[in-house]
Amino acid sequence: MGSRASYLHDVAGGDGEVVSRTLRCTMRVLVISAGLPSLGPAAAGSAVGAAWAELGHQVAVVPIGIGGQRLVDAVGSIPGTEVLLPAAGRSSEGLGRDLAALDPDTRTVLVDLTGDCPDDAGAGLLEALGEPEVLTGRALVGVAREEELDAALLGVRGVAARRSFASGTPDIGAALAGDAVLAGLAARIGMPDPPPGAGAGNGLALAILALGGVVRTGPQIIGELVGVGRSLEAADLVVVVTEVLDFGGAGMAETRAASAWAEQGLVPCIAVAGQVTISSRELRTFGVESAYEVGDDPAAGAARVAHSWTW
Repeated sequence: MGSRASYLHDVAGGDGEVVSRTLRCTMRVLVISAGLPSLGPAAAGSAVGAAWAELGHQVAVVPIGIGGQRLVDAVGSIPGTEVLLPAAGRSSEGLGRDLAALDPDTRTVLVDLTGDCPDDAGAGLLEALGEPEVLTGRALVGVAREEELDAALLGVRGVAARRSFASGTPDIGAALAGDAVLAGLAARIGMPDPPPGAGAGNGLALAILALGGVVRTGPQIIGELVGVGRSLEAADLVVVVTEVLDFGGAGMAETRAASAWAEQGLVPCIAVAGQVTISSRELRTFGVESAYEVGDDPAAGAARVAHSWTW
């Protein structure tokens, strides 16, 4: 998105091709899209953004994803960026081989830590990778859920303790033994005092950090990669798009990220979702003015919202 004087309208067509043109309009709308039930992040953002574009406003779409396939879809149009999805199991060796075989054009590697990650805290990854020089000149990012950004590797809130309690039949002895194994691994790889966040992704974040990487949420790293701050400087309205918006958790991570960006840009934030089960009062507690359901016809539903939020 450019300056307030020249704002870029990027809306994908039905075949996914992005059409760009400079428009002279009264509003600048930034659509932060995590997708709708029948549409991926980019397609959903384009469908919703088109409602404002058809009213003569300027629109830019930023697809985002928390993890899994939605994360893969969201970063698909960012050049030089690849997402690796670890396989659950006892070893992360396969992930190490994937890192060693990266495409030469890959500059940013996102490792998804939001799903079922291996149990070895990245030991197999480090062994299979061999010399870490393969990552020279590349950014390595572990993509974690917001609640795991500061997850501990060791101790009473560490990985072994969390595994034990998650089993439903906590075994203190097994938890202590598992903690000792993790502490030994951390010491061997030069991180005897693992920082907050090393426990994310079942401890796989330890290897990411040991290789000089960082841990971020999906929206955080996508915002950094696309320069969302520049877009906010030009925006008059932020619209977050998500499948479900539920105070119990669904859609909240995406919506909190978008509302935080809107607060940073000092502009209002609204939400568009396939289903909304949260009150306006609760929405306003984290900076969202209103939320709207678009039902089975996103284009028509978004058009109704656009007519309400236009000036």
